[in-house]
Amino acid sequence: MMAKKNSLSPEDMILTVAESVPTVSNLDSLMKELAKKGYNVKMASDIKDDPKVRTGLMALDEVLGGGIAVCEGGHRIEFFGGESSCKSTFALFCIKRFQELNKKCCYIDAERSFDTDWATHIGVDCDKLLVVTPETLEQFGDIVTVLINEMDLIVVDSIVTMIAETETERDTNEATMGTAARVNALITRKIYHASSKSKCATIFINQLREKIGVLYGSPNTTGGGHALKHLYNTRVEFRAGKPIMEKEERIGIEINLKNVKNKRGKPNNTAIVDFYLEGRIDNIKTMFYQGVKHAVILKSGGWYEFDGVKMLGEENFCKALTPAQLQKLEDEIWKLKGK
Repeated sequence: MMAKKNSLSPEDMILTVAESVPTVSNLDSLMKELAKKGYNVKMASDIKDDPKVRTGLMALDEVLGGGIAVCEGGHRIEFFGGESSCKSTFALFCIKRFQELNKKCCYIDAERSFDTDWATHIGVDCDKLLVVTPETLEQFGDIVTVLINEMDLIVVDSIVTMIAETETERDTNEATMGTAARVNALITRKIYHASSKSKCATIFINQLREKIGVLYGSPNTTGGGHALKHLYNTRVEFRAGKPIMEKEERIGIEINLKNVKNKRGKPNNTAIVDFYLEGRIDNIKTMFYQGVKHAVILKSGGWYEFDGVKMLGEENFCKALTPAQLQKLEDEIWKLKGK
């Protein structure tokens, strides 16, 4: 027996399908039905993020799009770059700022390199900082899923130095390619699940690796596997710039920051900040460049003007600004950017 042909015209079929699609008027009832079945569903308008936490480092806040987001799922950030590019030090400054706001912080010291004296010098309250030293990558995955629901900020230093359990059982001459990447892929899924109802921010510090046989493009990449790159909401590259000299003595270094991925703000922002080896970060250069960029500081040839101060030359102008004027400059820049 032949099957009965569909008597509906293409136009009628489209209308029939459209009638079955939920309308705005019954979305609320649909949402309630899905919630009864155990689905985590809500209106997009119900997702409310808290104000971003400014780290106090204007260059970092600039590339992050206003600061560290306090949001559902948590702001997952990667600091990556070459050695001695201040990744760990900037992370300590973030901890300092969160502690000033009475937020709970944890430092996962996978490198066994946490320096209490240096952290204290920067301003971290070590009596209120939890330090965890995992033995394996799997142990890290287990503990971080617990900490995410207990902390406001977690710093992982660094993600690629942790070893998988299977690697500890093998001889050093046995191939272990891809083992850590596979474990990290599982850990990322556990983090997604654990952070679904948390607003804990996480800073993963990562190192650069060189890709062998690359003829075109950058030979540098970050370790840990591709799953980690998808985990991060934001990726910030740290590059050491030119040294800061005083009487032939190196007293500091320029740090160049670039946002290469940002799902919590505008991507590809760049900024420069002066870091002094004594442990001080100078926001003045960052504010100057941002002020000129956004026309808060008026520029005419080599002359610069702001709040009644008009000087010839960048250095003279910056030196002439009082602390109150610098604070006013910073406030006006963030106000103009809507942050």
